[in-house]
Amino acid sequence: MLGEVIHTESLEKFVGEYTKQVNLKDYTKGVYFLEIVTNQGVVNKKIVLQ
Repeated sequence: MLGEVIHTESLEKFVGEYTKQVNLKDYTKGVYFLEIVTNQGVVNKKIVLQ
């Protein structure tokens, strides 16, 4: 694992539901980690590209 950030996005003073699609087709096969930080806490998910 290299620990590189491949995408980041920041929303200031956002209220409501937010949906975002990130195109990963150009990334190499492997394991990636998604981290979402909110005022209510942090969510971490593992994504496996095969």
